[in-house]
Order: sequence, then structure tokens, then C-alpha cells
Amino acid sequence: MKNNYTLLTALVLASCVTFAQNKAINTKNSQPQVQSALSSTPKSVDPDYAKNLNRISKALEDTVYFENFSSGTSISLPTGWSVVNNNSLNNFQWVWNNVYQDGQFSNPTDIIASPSVADGFMVLTADNFNTPIPGTGPVVMDTYFESPSITVVNPRASYWVAYHQAIRYCCSGANRLVIQASTDNFATFEEYDATNGIATNAAFDGINYINISTAVGDSGSFKIRFVSEGNTHYYWMIDDFAVIEGAENDLQLNSPYLEFNFDYVFNPFYNQIPYDLFAPLPISGFAYNNGSNNATGVELQADISHQSYPNGTPGLGLVYSTNSSPQAIPSNKVIDSAIYTVAPSVGSGNPRFIPTVLGNFSVDILLTSDSADQWTNVIGIHINNRTFATSDTVYARDDNGFAGGTGPGSFVSTNGIPGGQLPGDAFGTMYIVESSTGNGPTKAPTSITYAVSTDVSQVGVQITPTIWAYDEDSASIASAFGNVVASAFIPHTITAANIGNLLTLAFDNGIAVMNGLDSGQYVCGWVVVDHNGGNNFEVQEDASSGQFQDNVTCFVNLAHDPGWGWVDANPVIRLNFGLLTTGLNDGNKTSNAALELAPNPTNGEFTLTITSTEKVTYDLNIRNVLGQIIHTDNITVNGTITKQMDLTQFEKGVYFVSLENGKERLLKKVVVK
Repeated sequence: MKNNYTLLTALVLASCVTFAQNKAINTKNSQPQVQSALSSTPKSVDPDYAKNLNRISKALEDTVYFENFSSGTSISLPTGWSVVNNNSLNNFQWVWNNVYQDGQFSNPTDIIASPSVADGFMVLTADNFNTPIPGTGPVVMDTYFESPSITVVNPRASYWVAYHQAIRYCCSGANRLVIQASTDNFATFEEYDATNGIATNAAFDGINYINISTAVGDSGSFKIRFVSEGNTHYYWMIDDFAVIEGAENDLQLNSPYLEFNFDYVFNPFYNQIPYDLFAPLPISGFAYNNGSNNATGVELQADISHQSYPNGTPGLGLVYSTNSSPQAIPSNKVIDSAIYTVAPSVGSGNPRFIPTVLGNFSVDILLTSDSADQWTNVIGIHINNRTFATSDTVYARDDNGFAGGTGPGSFVSTNGIPGGQLPGDAFGTMYIVESSTGNGPTKAPTSITYAVSTDVSQVGVQITPTIWAYDEDSASIASAFGNVVASAFIPHTITAANIGNLLTLAFDNGIAVMNGLDSGQYVCGWVVVDHNGGNNFEVQEDASSGQFQDNVTCFVNLAHDPGWGWVDANPVIRLNFGLLTTGLNDGNKTSNAALELAPNPTNGEFTLTITSTEKVTYDLNIRNVLGQIIHTDNITVNGTITKQMDLTQFEKGVYFVSLENGKERLLKKVVVK
């Protein structure tokens, strides 16, 4: 599916079901409610806010209005400020305070960390209001507080608001935590997201910047509102509010991204890519004009350098440079004044980057225009640096800096039931294979590597490594999941030795093991076979590389809540590749030998028929679902032999019969009824 981003418009929206993390920070007692279905854009691409901390260091005279809320009291607000509560039957509204009143999902230490916190701040204690939850369920917030009229003697075309906030909200991305700006006492207004782009249940404490020029640019008088609507828990605190003058020339690059799989709307960021599967790489980003002047000659530029070879020896240095076609972006008084830009430009005929060597690479990304940016006073703005590596066999989305844990037990379903409790729970992360492009032929997936978390309670849990086919063009997340293309016949039981270490589980079943992966999207993860008394398997996360990951590329399926949903996590799940081989056999691959059994299902008695075109010796093993060998024998085959087997003394269930000799492995599943 092609990227369908367009100029001066919002991003592509992906309608999907999401789950709320029940290990969100600062939870207390029970877990927050689940998010409902929502539309989501890729991360950090909202044009209505900026995070450049240099903005707060502007000269004092550039601040046209400031309020630190030090003159408030428990019964009154600073002069000119007012509060409105649209929930007329309660007092759940914004108030002034100098302490934080916590609730069941928050703590006293959640108080805002602003410099003037001791003098007071504005706070909406939704968590406190809903503790305990009223008999009819939690009450949603519907309240705002409003500034006095802010008068500017010499109006400017560009204005920003800058304020310190502590914010965490629940329980849907559709909740409105926004600021509104108006020049006519809110007869008309424009609205801007105030969440700083955080997901539901996540938290942010710091300075937020919002460009309000589209609403009040060139105006000498305007008002601001902070509006909270629909959220039920946690908190929102505001302090040290300022209106500052904006710049005439100011560009900002959001979401600089290495589009490893450009032809897909949702595609992962990789830190390691198998050399043979490296697709031609463009670099992309969203360029925003935060200045009051029209921006011209806007280009995205990128330099790719080969830093080192896998053995650590110095690399080749600069190996590729590219840029997008010059474009113009209207002033920030035009809503959504941004361009989605790609280097090299689509249709330019310039080649995208394909590495010619193995090793470690860095990418320097810059944004330039015809005018000097007033925040940096240079024409070329160094924006960001990305790194990645080409490997022989490993696909990895992490950069080895991981900790914590995530899995089905880290999330609650849409009906509020915690995951990680039932067999059939599944978890996975996306990888895209583009075998028709790049440096070489398709390889076959051989195994998955998991960075197992340090939680010792998962010892005894059984999992099966699994790859699912995935199609983002489907109508929903659940319907996007196709057939299992790779798995293992025998589940793996987590041991004490696995805890806190890397665990690699091999595939021995599935069409991808035999034929490799066709071009397309896949989800690689695991299915829980046995929770061992309600315990959960989880892997560590990589937060540092997670900030670059696209949404809708990590998924969970809770057995008690049918259907897949996407989650905001970056689990350490690596996909390993190897050359196609005939070494493994499930009865359908080419081999010198063949294994058949009948009847199947059986009452426990069945006949093995083993055929070989040459004389060969095997270990004959029968394993239960725990992987324990319940029968072993040594046999030599030269032609065809039959062997009678009897499992009637064992429990009913699934067993695995294998012939192994170090060179090949023939495997069959038998069901004892």
C-alpha cells in the first residue's frame, strides 16, 4: 500500500483498536480503564506544538504576557482568570491549589515540578474526584479555565504560548485536553492539542509550547482557555503561563524518519537489517513553518556515512548524499502549514540508498530554506541523527539498550479484564520483508530471539514462537492478521536460565520455513500455550529506539477478548534469517527419508512407516507438549521399515514424533484421544 501523505493536509489516519497499559507509571491499587477504538497518526507529527527548549530562553521583552498563578487562593483565582464547569451537578472543575490531591491512580508525588510550584498552580484533580468511583461509574470532566483579555501594544504576526504542565489522562485518545484561542471572546476560536502528543495513561511533566498564530496572529487582544472534556482519571496541572512573540522565519522538522519500507503506511524503524533484504531507502519528515513569513526553498537533506565494519575497523565514511526538491510552505497563519517531504524526491529519478557493505551507518538529516532561521540564525539547520546496521542474518528493532517488560499481561482488554491469564494470549511486533528489492534473494526465517524480562514468575510458562502474515489494507486490525506462516511443533517452557537473558527459539513448522517469506508485512512474536497457574511471559522493551517507531506496529491478542489490537510498545523481538535448507522436514520437504504415521488421531496405538533411499541411522524420540522425551530409540533405515508404537499408558493429548541425526530432522504430530 502506497504512502498517501499529501501536502498541507493531516496525516493518514488508521482506525484501530488499542489496549491500555496496566503497568503505566505511577499506578496505584487497581489498573486504569482500557482505551476505546480510536484513530491514530504516526508519533510526534502534530503541527500545533513544539518541543524546542531553546524557545524559553527568549529575551524578557519578547514575553507579552506572563502569569505564575502566585496570587490565587483556595477560593479565588488570579485577577481576571475564571473557571466554568459544564457538569452542573458536581464541583468537578479546575481549581487553584499549591498541593496535589491524589486519587486511586495517582500519588502525592505527582505534583507539578514547575519552578514556582510553591506559589500555587491551576489543577484539575480528575483522579481525586473519582475516588471512590461514584455508584453510576466515573464522572467525565467537562470544565475549562479562561485567561483575562491579553492586550498587545504592538501586534505581531506570530504568537506562541509557553507553560509548564504535568499531565496524565484516561481513558481514550478521543478525550479533549486542549487549549482554545480567540479574538472575539470565543464567539469563534481555534483549538490546539495540549497533551504534548502523549498516549493515554502516559505522563508528561515539563514545558509545552503551542503556536497559536493561526488564531490570534496580528491581533492586539485575545483570550486563552484550557479545556478538559471526557477524561475521568489522573491529573492536569498548569503553571508559569506565558505568551511569547514568534519568529518571522522559523522552520521545524518533525518525525525525521528512515522509510525502510516506503510503500507501506505503517512501517517499523530497524536498528539492524539483513544485508540481503535491504530495500532502497528514502529519508522523510514533516517540515513545519512556524514563522510568520512564507518559507521558500525548503529542502530536506541527508548524508549517510559508513562508520565501521562489523569487526570494528573504520568504515568508508560518507557514502551517500541526497536532497528533496525545493518547496514552499505558507506562513503559520495557514492551518496545517506543513509539507511531507522525501529525499530523494518521489519521481525525481535519483536513486535511493542501498548499502554495498556490511557494518554500522549514521544518517545526518538537515532542513534548509532560503532564509536564516531566527531561532538558530543559520540557513542550514542540523535536525537529527539516526543510526542503523546491516547484518548477515538479524532483523532487530532495538538498539541493545533495553529494560523493563511488556507482553499480554501488560495490557487490559476493552472490557477491563487484565491480559496474561489464558492460553492463547499472543504478542508480536511487525517486520516487513521486501524480497523483490535490495541486494539479494529471499531468505527463510530460522528463529526468533527474545530479551526475556527479569520477572521470575514466568518460569514454567510455555510459549510457541510464531510469525503471522499481516495486511494493512484490511478493514480492521483483527482482519489484517492472516495465516501463521512459521511456528514450532514443540512449545518452549521458560526456565530460570532464560530469565533476564536472550532466548532464541527455532522454527520447524510452516510454509515460510520451507519456502521463505514473500514480500509483505509480518508480525513476529509468540503464543502462550500454558500460563503455569496464571503467570505471564514478557520481554524487555527498548525505549530509546521506541521513540522512533511508527504506531500500529506492535500488537496483542488477549484470549478472553477476541481480536487483535495495536499497543504502544517496543518489545525486543528479533527475527533471524538463514538460507533455505532441506535440513528440517515436516513430511512435505525434499529429503532422503520420509516419515508417516497412522492412524492419527489414535487411541494411543499407531504405526510408524519410515522410508529412506539410502542407509541412514536416526534417534527416534517422542515428546509431550512440555518438550519432555517420553520414548527414545535408535533405528537404522535402508529402504522401508515399520514400527509399532503404544502410548496408551500416557495421558490423552498432543505428542511429537521425530527422527533426528544431526543432519536432518523429520517431525510429525500425533493426537492421542
